[in-house]
Amino acid sequence: MPTHLLFLFLFFIPISSLASQWEDLHELLPNGAQLSYLIIDPEKKQVESEWQARVLRTPASMQKLLTATAAKLYLGEQFRYQTSIEGARAKIKNGRYQGSLTLRFVGDPTLLRSDISRMLRELKKQGIREIAGDFFINQSQFDGYQWSNGQAWNDLGVCYTSPTSAIIVNKNCVLGNLSLTTKIGHKAKLFIPNYEPITISSDVDVVSEAQRKETFCDLNITRKSGNSYHLWGCLQSRNSPLPLSLSVNDPFDYARKIIQSELQKVGIKLMGDIHLDDAKNPIDTTELLVVHHSPLLNELLKEMMKESDNLIADSLFKTLGANYFNRAGNFSNGAAAVKAILLAENIDLKNGYIADGSGLSRHNLMSAELFMSLLSYIYHNEQRLHLLPTLSIAGVDGTLKYNRAVNGKLLREKVIAKTGSMKGVTNILGVIQTAQGDKLFVVIINGYSEPEASQDDPKQSHREPANLIFLKAFLERLLQGNL
Repeated sequence: MPTHLLFLFLFFIPISSLASQWEDLHELLPNGAQLSYLIIDPEKKQVESEWQARVLRTPASMQKLLTATAAKLYLGEQFRYQTSIEGARAKIKNGRYQGSLTLRFVGDPTLLRSDISRMLRELKKQGIREIAGDFFINQSQFDGYQWSNGQAWNDLGVCYTSPTSAIIVNKNCVLGNLSLTTKIGHKAKLFIPNYEPITISSDVDVVSEAQRKETFCDLNITRKSGNSYHLWGCLQSRNSPLPLSLSVNDPFDYARKIIQSELQKVGIKLMGDIHLDDAKNPIDTTELLVVHHSPLLNELLKEMMKESDNLIADSLFKTLGANYFNRAGNFSNGAAAVKAILLAENIDLKNGYIADGSGLSRHNLMSAELFMSLLSYIYHNEQRLHLLPTLSIAGVDGTLKYNRAVNGKLLREKVIAKTGSMKGVTNILGVIQTAQGDKLFVVIINGYSEPEASQDDPKQSHREPANLIFLKAFLERLLQGNL
């Protein structure tokens, strides 16, 4: 029997007596918090503690472990994205390209504006100073929604939810800031670099803390058609500018304007226009004239897992759907592909629900038991998969570098894990190195809400959040072997 299947078999052994040894820690969480956890000893092949491990809950970014494992198994370590400019060399005559060219985007989440500039400079080196026809942008690698079902609508204007289109430039993200050097009662000053092809207006009042609380006024953003935005509302006075990261609404229009600008910069005259072309094989395309490659999969996964990069995760998710089913990738066939790829390794996720590869969707449902089946598989196949080094190390890197639950002296460098957090969700899974050997753990906290600080006791506002207190106590007990 495969090792991970043996673990699943063990999960069905009654272990309420083991769970009772940990129930005192449950009191550290606020009333109403929904808790699941599972701890196993991978060498002894036994469960050491469990609480509601089969209950389906919101996984948040722990979902990325599914995507990473499926990508490593199916795409392979040599996988990398290939963005290309396509045409026919025979049509290059006297510095003029007699026809239309296509820039084929394939969802490369690392592609930058500078990469497009280099591709166009390479095109010019091939003797093209003028394009007689049009310049097509092809996005046929993906179809369907750019955001997964179940994402919060009011998060879509910020960069951690940038749209997962086949067209990605600069992570489909625009950076700027709001300067609050003016006095209370004045308007905040907006700064967006003038090279960014977006339209944005601002009507944000600078207020005091008391004014903000009294009026219930917050900073808001309205996303209009195209890449047009309006900032409004209030922002509390501060000493330094407030960083802004705006998600691109229309990836095609954003890329179109960047290509148009870069063509002019490199000195290539376009006689036609820039159009969208979803055809898999445009009539005018016969050769790869210029190619740009992303980093290899291992580097992509390291960034995705340690920094919890949502765009990389969802692009890989759609790419798995595209490659597995040999058709345009989307969130639907990405989910089917991940389940099928993992099932071939005897990891059966039929009881879970997969909506995306990043964990941004509230529709995702997984249990501690399902995650443990995957984690134990990864642990016992590390020589083949090399996925454990992509996890964050407590107090050292990634999402655990400054995490207050794990970066104390006791846990520092003893925990390697993947976190998963969103409003009301605090999750973590991974490996902890104890004196008794490695332990695998999954902790899922949903429905978490910190009670508001009492106005009569201002010291409560400086109290460590209960979810971090619980996780620290949980992992320290696990490390010290108090089972």
